[in-house]
Amino acid sequence: MSDYTYYIESTIPAIFRNRAHYLKDNVFLQYYKDGSWKDLSWGFVLSQVNAIAAYLIGEGINPGDNIAIYSENRPEWVYADLACLSAGAADVTIYPTNSAPEAEHILNNSDSRMCFCSGAFQVKNLLSIKDRLPKLEKIIVFNAEAASGDPMVVSLEDAIKKGAQSGREDEIDRRIRAIDPEDTMTLMYTSGTTGNPKGVMLSARNIVAQVLHMIRHQPHPLYESALSVLPLSHALERSIGYYMMMYAGGTIAYCRGTEHMVADFAAVRPTCFISVPRIPEKIYEGIISKVATAPFIKRAMFNWAKSVAMQASPFLKENRPLEGGLKRKYALADKLVLSKLRAAIGMDRMRCFGSGGAPLSSEIHDFFCGMGIFILPGYGLTECSPITHCHTHRDVRPIKTGSVGPAHPMTETRIADDGEILVRGPQIMKGYYKDEKATREVFTEDGFFMTGDIGHMDEDGYLYITDRKKDLIITAGGKNVAPQVIEGMILLNQFIDQVSLIGDRRKFVTALIVPNFDALKKWAQQNGVEAKDNAALVANEKIIKHFDSIIAEMNKELGRVEQVKKFTLLSEPFTQEKGEITPTLKIKRKVVQKNYSDLIEMMYRE
Repeated sequence: MSDYTYYIESTIPAIFRNRAHYLKDNVFLQYYKDGSWKDLSWGFVLSQVNAIAAYLIGEGINPGDNIAIYSENRPEWVYADLACLSAGAADVTIYPTNSAPEAEHILNNSDSRMCFCSGAFQVKNLLSIKDRLPKLEKIIVFNAEAASGDPMVVSLEDAIKKGAQSGREDEIDRRIRAIDPEDTMTLMYTSGTTGNPKGVMLSARNIVAQVLHMIRHQPHPLYESALSVLPLSHALERSIGYYMMMYAGGTIAYCRGTEHMVADFAAVRPTCFISVPRIPEKIYEGIISKVATAPFIKRAMFNWAKSVAMQASPFLKENRPLEGGLKRKYALADKLVLSKLRAAIGMDRMRCFGSGGAPLSSEIHDFFCGMGIFILPGYGLTECSPITHCHTHRDVRPIKTGSVGPAHPMTETRIADDGEILVRGPQIMKGYYKDEKATREVFTEDGFFMTGDIGHMDEDGYLYITDRKKDLIITAGGKNVAPQVIEGMILLNQFIDQVSLIGDRRKFVTALIVPNFDALKKWAQQNGVEAKDNAALVANEKIIKHFDSIIAEMNKELGRVEQVKKFTLLSEPFTQEKGEITPTLKIKRKVVQKNYSDLIEMMYRE
């Protein structure tokens, strides 16, 4: 123990090794299998990482090579990531749901020599296109049963056995200490809403700066517990849900999937959670839906407690004391309803609930803050590792609904003449892989990254995002409409699951709406509507009138040019398989408009 040589913490594998040395018996990762949660210690993870790194070195992987990871969140994702980095290679992330053509573009564009895969779906995809993957030498699959008879495929279990017997610990140590923090550490492909994704080159300096910025910006205690839901291919989960937790010596539990999220929250009771707005929206919708079918007294108690929480929310977000009648009412509401609700959804220990990637509605933000779960909205892009702005704990600076918070340390922000947000700091990417032209196009002459988002800052330095520059709808009358803001309002309704606004160069705004069919079917049954399937349901006149009233009520809150004049209900959701949404659930407007062009034209013809 005494001969351990400390690593300078300028790279991720160096940070991991220091933590694994001092915390070797502590729990680092958790996963669910065979009906219970399993614990993996820091020491065990280190042994797996060493074995895989040794295997990669033995197979001829050199510093500077690229290796892909094509998998859902699981402990093996972490083993593969840390092993690649420990061997001096960079890793390339592929979303587990990506199709064969999508994986083909990333693997070929990134020059990946190997690819770690989760299971049969990913292996089958790669083998179906292996003749079009000239640089791919080997597929390493986590699920041993998915290893085919193809000589290109090897199981992770076999790779670990081979690497563990090789005795390459000294070479691994040498490679880690030789890593230049300025070298590319990872290629993260943007899930862009237009065109092929571009490989964002992030260095160890970028990522470590991001982690340290977050720790300093958001005072973070050691040994926290996080539930990991966002894919590790997503920059937010990678940097904050994984690397920051690792830096702080925390424990990460991998959610089994969004369908199990509520149960996993209740079991893990995490203190930290990173999300996109759709997750708290779903939790909120679930609460409201359950309350709607509860007995009258429980409904009345919840509605009263919610009203009190919403009144208290502005005070709580600014850490101002409640006084008088509100203080007494809130104490009672918390005792009778709110504390029980926090425990029921597994958020009774929640300290840090971060949200980014899209706007969070003010109603949902105030609801959660009012019940004592303080959602901290932030802002950034994959190219920024990804965070540039974020709220901090309310006892440090106030939480402002509608804002994404102040800038991180050492991050400069400027608003261009056309309203575009420009940022500069040590977390900003090196550039796009093999695309100097695209790189030049997103940087100003003085080195600011052009985010493509429109926004403004208030007198306290808090940033507000109004829309994507390219997503702005400009009507035929020349009026600007910010679709994301309106879509966020529409999605608050329990009967609506997805929405895409239309209106660019049109006379008025329309919408394609995917109902929340679970909630809608219950409403239909209660109101005497019979329909054999979703298509019949959305075509029913009574259902259409119901949505007419929903949209009409929402329009009261909007300016005339922003109002949704017509809408079409869809019987199927927007999906990644149809190319309509990204893996991070952002709608690809151009694809949606192409896929539903006939329905859109019908709305405008009528």
